[in-house]
Amino acid sequence: MDRFAFFYQLWPDPPVFVIASGLTIEHGVALALAHAGGRESHVLVRPSWAMAAHAHQVVTADQWLKTNQPHLRLTAMAPSGEEALAWEALGVNALHAHNLAFIDEAIFRPDPDAPKLYGAVHTAQTAAFKRHELALGVPDIALITYVGEDGAESVASLRARYRSLAFVNEGMGLTPWQVRDVLVRAHCGLVLSAEEGPNNATMEYFLCGIPLVSTSSIGGRDAMYEPGHVALVPPAAAAVEAAVASFVARAPDPGAIRAAALAKTRAHRERMIAWLSAIAGRDLFSLADSDLWLPQFCDKMREFWVLRPQGDGQAIAHCLSRPDRPRAAASA
Repeated sequence: MDRFAFFYQLWPDPPVFVIASGLTIEHGVALALAHAGGRESHVLVRPSWAMAAHAHQVVTADQWLKTNQPHLRLTAMAPSGEEALAWEALGVNALHAHNLAFIDEAIFRPDPDAPKLYGAVHTAQTAAFKRHELALGVPDIALITYVGEDGAESVASLRARYRSLAFVNEGMGLTPWQVRDVLVRAHCGLVLSAEEGPNNATMEYFLCGIPLVSTSSIGGRDAMYEPGHVALVPPAAAAVEAAVASFVARAPDPGAIRAAALAKTRAHRERMIAWLSAIAGRDLFSLADSDLWLPQFCDKMREFWVLRPQGDGQAIAHCLSRPDRPRAAASA
């Protein structure tokens, strides 16, 4: 059975790899080991859920590497300073750098010429934790979705429950640029989960200049909220619909939303570049642009890889995000 992982090489020498926490962490570690080839290297673990849910997997991976592969040093990304201290207390190196600081603003940007076609856009997989039931009655809503978990609802079933659906991607994957083209045509974005990871859609909305309707949550996305750009509502459909109607009637200036979001990314990017500079043994700030985006960064700091196990206990790994990327062997 094929296995999947997020994996990205952030820096070449010494190698720095970015992987995701959670159930795919062992596959990410295997890819990092294969690409490291025994060289002194670093693996940066990007949180894909709230820390409490994935702490065991990260601590286990860190302890295994220290014992068996000490040349590969693990560091956990933390969306807050408090979470960074919590990782350190567990014996795991930590870097206070929020996932959402690494959404590419060159892709996600406002389009003042795009007509507003959607009352709101909801970028959310079909799984129950996304609480689609709170958005089913929003007028003229756009839905960007996919089936992300075993046993999750089908796209067709979810689509049928929305009562005023103006757009749906029908379960087909969209490129980031296609996602952006939907976002800029919405009056606001929705994120309605009570718990998950930092949530990429939050920053995609902000960088495209649209405000957010959100419920209270744990997982880190609220660190990027700006008062006036977010309607924080109770988990009730009527409250979500009222907040959307308010933004349809009068939304904040798109340029102000984007500027505030970029301002919040700067401290996180600064800490990331300082950390990379220490590893590279050179000052990398001169390579970054005015918003502290390095050419080595990529959108969301991830690429999607498939690992196909072989009979010898190894696996052939292939990057689906960049099909021309050379194949690499990894331990299955």
